[in-house]
Amino acid sequence: MYISELNIHGFKSFAKKEKLKFGEGVTVIVGPNGCGKTNIVDAIRWVLGEQKYSVLRSSKMGDVIFNGADGIKPLSVCEASLTVHNNRGKLPVEYNDIEIGRRIYRNGDSEYFLNRTPCRLKDIHDLFIDTGMGADAYSVIELKMIEQILSETDDDRKRMFEEAAGINKYKQQRRSTLRKFDAVRQDLDRVDDIAQEVEQKVNGLNLQLKRFKRHEKLSDELKEKEVALAFIRVHDYESDISPLRKCVLEFTHLKNEKATDTSQHEKELIHLKSIYSEQQTELNSLQSALRKMEGERESFRHNVLVWSEQDKATEATIQRLKREGESNAQKKVHLKRQIKHFNGELSVLDPQVDEQLKKYKSKKSEFEVVNGRYKKAQDLLEKAQTDRWEAQRKMADDHSLLDRTLSLVKEKNNTITQLNEKITKIEISQKDQSKEQKDLDKKKTVLKKSTEKIHATLNQVREVLRTEQEKESALSIEIHRGKSKLESLESQAYFYQELVEQKDGYPEGVRTILKSPNDYPGIIGTVGELFQIEEKYDVAFQSALGDWTKCLVAEDRNAAVNIVELAQSHKIGNMSILPLKELNKLSSIQTKVPSGKNIIGSGAELCGADQKVKDLANVLLGNLLVVDDLNEAIKNPDLDGWNMVDLNGAYSGKNFVLKYHGKKGDGSLIGRQKKIESIQRSIEKIGVIINRQEQELAELEKNIKVQSSQSRSLGEELENLTHDLNGVESSLIRNHYSQSQALEILKDLHGEVKDTVQTIEGLQVSIQQLEPGLEKGNAVIENFKLIAQQTSDALVKVQGERDAFQHEVQELRITLLNFDNKRDNLNFQKRVSEETIQELGNRSTTINQEVKALGDKRESLSKQITEGESDLKSITGKLVKEKSITDLKQSTLNDTYQSMEKIQDMIRSEQQSKEALLEELKTNELKIVEMKQRINIIQERIRDRYEIEVPTDLIVNEEADDLALRIDSIQRSIESIGPINMAVQQEYEDEKARLHTLMEQGDDLIVSEKNLRETIQKIDQVARKKFQKTFDQIKLNFSNLFQLFFEGGSASLSLVGDPDPLEADIAIHAQPPGKKNQSLRMLSAGEKSLTAIALLFAIYQYKPSPYCILDEVDAPLDDVNIQKFKRVLNQFADETQFIVVTHNKLTMEAADYLYGVTMEQKGVSKLVSVKFNGQA
Repeated sequence: MYISELNIHGFKSFAKKEKLKFGEGVTVIVGPNGCGKTNIVDAIRWVLGEQKYSVLRSSKMGDVIFNGADGIKPLSVCEASLTVHNNRGKLPVEYNDIEIGRRIYRNGDSEYFLNRTPCRLKDIHDLFIDTGMGADAYSVIELKMIEQILSETDDDRKRMFEEAAGINKYKQQRRSTLRKFDAVRQDLDRVDDIAQEVEQKVNGLNLQLKRFKRHEKLSDELKEKEVALAFIRVHDYESDISPLRKCVLEFTHLKNEKATDTSQHEKELIHLKSIYSEQQTELNSLQSALRKMEGERESFRHNVLVWSEQDKATEATIQRLKREGESNAQKKVHLKRQIKHFNGELSVLDPQVDEQLKKYKSKKSEFEVVNGRYKKAQDLLEKAQTDRWEAQRKMADDHSLLDRTLSLVKEKNNTITQLNEKITKIEISQKDQSKEQKDLDKKKTVLKKSTEKIHATLNQVREVLRTEQEKESALSIEIHRGKSKLESLESQAYFYQELVEQKDGYPEGVRTILKSPNDYPGIIGTVGELFQIEEKYDVAFQSALGDWTKCLVAEDRNAAVNIVELAQSHKIGNMSILPLKELNKLSSIQTKVPSGKNIIGSGAELCGADQKVKDLANVLLGNLLVVDDLNEAIKNPDLDGWNMVDLNGAYSGKNFVLKYHGKKGDGSLIGRQKKIESIQRSIEKIGVIINRQEQELAELEKNIKVQSSQSRSLGEELENLTHDLNGVESSLIRNHYSQSQALEILKDLHGEVKDTVQTIEGLQVSIQQLEPGLEKGNAVIENFKLIAQQTSDALVKVQGERDAFQHEVQELRITLLNFDNKRDNLNFQKRVSEETIQELGNRSTTINQEVKALGDKRESLSKQITEGESDLKSITGKLVKEKSITDLKQSTLNDTYQSMEKIQDMIRSEQQSKEALLEELKTNELKIVEMKQRINIIQERIRDRYEIEVPTDLIVNEEADDLALRIDSIQRSIESIGPINMAVQQEYEDEKARLHTLMEQGDDLIVSEKNLRETIQKIDQVARKKFQKTFDQIKLNFSNLFQLFFEGGSASLSLVGDPDPLEADIAIHAQPPGKKNQSLRMLSAGEKSLTAIALLFAIYQYKPSPYCILDEVDAPLDDVNIQKFKRVLNQFADETQFIVVTHNKLTMEAADYLYGVTMEQKGVSKLVSVKFNGQA
């Protein structure tokens, strides 16, 4: 599998579409600094999904788009596609060729393609994971990464090993699982938080529900009381309305009688108002005529005044126009004199301008001739200079070529000397290595035999040790179990001892007597203590005996009576006493105990009573049978008349009483002492067993210690021998490898010597061809210098003549321009004067016309003033006459008005009396309306609150004040409850159901967390095993390749830090021959580069990558190390495709394909390709 094709368009400096075709083997990319070689490497990284723009040498991802150059606009999109030839089937797809594409726009949008089908970045990552072809795999190594790979803190080195081990997918699965685990943990915390919140909410809603129910109860009572109070108040208001309605009827009759008296005065008033209206109209007409005449008089006065002012203004305008006409006549005389003067100056100036123009044209034609000679001389000088410079450049190139050729000949001679020295050293070294190989073979045989012998002995010892350890483990478990059981028995013994000592379970009086038996003589004990029953019958006897187990047993009746008297005097509490002596009289001959499949035995036989209290057992348990199944026993007619109990505590008496005592606990009152003794015996038995086992365990531990010591000793010896054997084998491998490398190096060195000799011969031929050409070139250059000097002198002479003519032409041009400006100025002044004279003539005619018009206007104004004064006198006389008539009419109107006022006073008096009556009527009506409104308010309030009507008939046993007080009390109670959620019942049920759901989800998340932990453990086990195997192999490869590159020295890898290989860091130890450095920082740049390359190829030797890009990693290497680098490239080229960016000519020699990158136009990269084994 290898990269077969790369297409770039708009990526960084590749503005135009470029195609790079790759083949298997080594492809080298060359070109000057800054031309865009590394941009090809960045394009491969970018198309494979690189997301860090810093790795792509950019400040943001949009910087990868071509940003423009001289004459080329920036692009808005860039794209690249990479074709991978899947000839070995490493990729999990069916296609032989897979095309991966990526496109990005200026706005940040990005697209990915797989075989030209849109896909996700994750699809590309998953396709190349663990193949060594990912964007962050170990396939791309730059010079700056050398320091990073060898640094002590960088993770790149660890990632390379993980990629080689093929555990990246495991690491990703692990990271994904951990993320899921964190998400599950967060979800679980969130579910817990939500559950707590919901639980608090449920509790809060429960309280709200209680408040809601109390609120509902109070609301019902409030409704009842408010309806009753509303009924009482409505009834009271309706009682008050009835007398008010009677008053309203009486006031209505009085109002009608007053209305008749008032109508007569109103008719008389209407008649006077009519007369007053007519008089008022006549007076208004006279006043209007009077005002009109006054207006006309004022108009005549205003007109006379205006006409007088206009006459004065017209006279003043006539005088001003006459003065302006005299001034214009004087100006015309002055301007005519100026025109005469300008004509005289122009007649003198015109001949001078014509003469100066002839001189200027003549001199300018002479200057054109001289300027033509100057340009011709200038062209000749430029041609001579160009020929001389071209000859000098060619001469310098030949000199430079000769110097380089001589230097190269010297360098090649030195190379031949060095190669011969190396050949001699290698041949001597090869003889020493052959001798060393024989010694190592003998040493290997001896060490192998010793290793096999010790290994067999160690296996026997380890087998014995394993058997002893298994026995020890089993015995330890048995001892632990025994001690646990012993602790449990001791705890039970202590518990029963406490019950016995505290007399727990007995009545207070019984406990007092049992704690102080000496104070109460005659006491034998309790029924429960006297019966020592086996544990399996405990429940049965507890059910059968019941409270009889708590009874005290005295020696006889007298002792029992004495104890009772003492108890009464001491007030010790309740108790029951059975006299043993008197019970002996009740003991009768027992009937034969029936036998059968279901019958276990009689109670008297199974109770474990001593002979001393046998009669007590016969009395209490003589008629009791213990059976397996009570249901079966009840069905047996032979058992009629017997009390029966089964082992589960089910009891049936002969008096048909049924009981069940199902609780089997440690608080049983029956046989406590017997249980204590049984437990003590078990404790002693287990203690003996544990002591014996501990002795056996001590003996086993002693044997195991001896065997372990022997195993460790043999293991250390085996490890030392194995280490020595590995060292010998490594030395043999290195020896074989060194000899094979030496033979190849000798072959390569002889070939290099031959090639170098041929190169020197070709260079000497080139030197012989260059030297004659250099001698001829010097003569040609001297000839060109002479021609250039002669041409330059001629040019200087012509230039002086040209400058003189140019100065004279300029002087004549300036004089001519001065004359032209003076003539133009005179013509302009003359034209302005003529135009001014014409304007003044026109103005004189206009003034005469205006003076005549103003004279006519004065005559008209004088006539109008005379007529106006006459009209003013006439209208003033008429105005005096009309004014006297108006005053008479005004007096008559005033008399009529006074008559109307008298009648209105009479009407007002009657009206006031009527209004007082209406006011009283209105007051009563308002009271009725107010009471009705109150009734409506009460009814509306009841209707709005409770959606019912106030009843018309209701029996109320309480007073209104009591009802109001109760309503107020209920309202305060409701207010103290506060706001009520009316939907609390539904919310409470919903939240309770939600809480139940959350608890179930929490349990599901806990199960999910457990599954995730198991998955992580499985992933770690697989990944750890693969990583350790990979690390061990790469470690061996690195040691061998380091010695190959450095021709000696030592190098190794180790895991440091965390004991888990997956989390540990990888440390590199490298010491070139003859150095004792303690850190990689002490290595030179070349040594660091070789170390990193050795590590890289050690990884490739274990897991070859489909391709490898090396970006100028050979820069710090000298020629000798470059040759080693080339050989390693050629060895690995069969498995890995190499794309090398370099400036080194020796590295270029290893290329199967060669691409040159150049910039014909600044900022735009261009490709040139060469295929050495085929077409260009």
